[in-house]
Amino acid sequence: MSDRSTYIKENIKENRQAIDASRIRKTGLTDQKVKLNSKNFEKIMKQRGLSKKARTDLKNSNVQGSQLQIRHAKAGEQFVTTHGTERSSGVFVSERSLGSTPGERINKGALPHSNTAEFETKVELARDQNIVYGKIAPQSKFSKMDPKQQPRNGGGEQVITDGGYNSGAVRTKDPKYPIPAKQSIMQRANEHKAQHGIKMSTSQHKSNAAAHTQSKSKGQSRS
Repeated sequence: MSDRSTYIKENIKENRQAIDASRIRKTGLTDQKVKLNSKNFEKIMKQRGLSKKARTDLKNSNVQGSQLQIRHAKAGEQFVTTHGTERSSGVFVSERSLGSTPGERINKGALPHSNTAEFETKVELARDQNIVYGKIAPQSKFSKMDPKQQPRNGGGEQVITDGGYNSGAVRTKDPKYPIPAKQSIMQRANEHKAQHGIKMSTSQHKSNAAAHTQSKSKGQSRS
């Protein structure tokens, strides 16, 4: 093989590496979504320390045959987590609400039976990172494990962060939340009364304090 032929092949190889690198944020900055193939998905998740089974489960949480996408996101970008009273992992978030009721969120998000979806909490990225976008796959096994047998047809968009809370990838945006919707309304009403000098009853004071205590005791999405 001639030196010129070797030189050309090396240039082609370097160009391909540069393109791949920019797309998965190794070098070069882009906040635009680009296609993520199965091979690169495996590579990225392996670099994040996921086992083969965990990588397979994560891939299967997306609709088979649908196009995964990836982009480089900046610290401070905001997303939504959906969860029950238990703190979530923060690995799965979304750009917008999955529904107006817990049932809608459970269905569209194909949430595990342990996630009762009463709460939606705003979170933000704690650092720059690559985030993966996918379309949530149906999860009939979660429906079977649910005493209420609620449907989990999926179809919503999920965003996979770089490890959630445990890795320091996300943090809660508003530490006052989550609190139950009913208590949230009562708390706002009490705050309005306080601002306008309206006296609250003893029971209202207790309710407001309980809401504040509960809001501090709960965490934040999908699992």
